[in-house]
Amino acid sequence: MKQIFHHYELWEDYKNGFYDNCSGEQKKELIKKVVEIFSNETLTRKYMEKVISEWKYSCEHNLSNPAINKIAYIGQSACAIAFNIPNTITMEAWRYVSLENRNKADEIALECINKWNELNKEIQLCLNMN
Repeated sequence: MKQIFHHYELWEDYKNGFYDNCSGEQKKELIKKVVEIFSNETLTRKYMEKVISEWKYSCEHNLSNPAINKIAYIGQSACAIAFNIPNTITMEAWRYVSLENRNKADEIALECINKWNELNKEIQLCLNMN
C-alpha cells in the first residue's frame, strides 16, 4: 500500500483535539471518558466506525502509513471523535481499561481497519498504477 499524504490542516483528527494537551481536573475527567468508551462495546464500535466513515483525510493519511500502529490510532481517534480527547490522554488511560475490554477494543479496531481497507482498495489500485 502506498501512503497517502494530506496537509495537517485537512486532518479531522487535528480538528477534533487529537494532538491537543490538557492537565488537572480536565485530564482526570477525560481519562474517565476513555475508560467509559472502552468499557462499552457498543460505544467502542460506534465511535471507531464513525472515524472510518467520517474522517476521510485523517484515515487516508494514517491508515495508509505502514509505520504506525493502526489499531492504536483507531482507538485514539474514537476517543477524539467522541469527546475531543487528545491521543496522549487515551494512551495514558489505556492501562485503566480491563484486559478483556482492551482485547475487545483491539478486535473492533482491526475489523474497522479491514473495513476501511476494503472500502478504499480502489484508491490504492489507482495509486499503484502510477
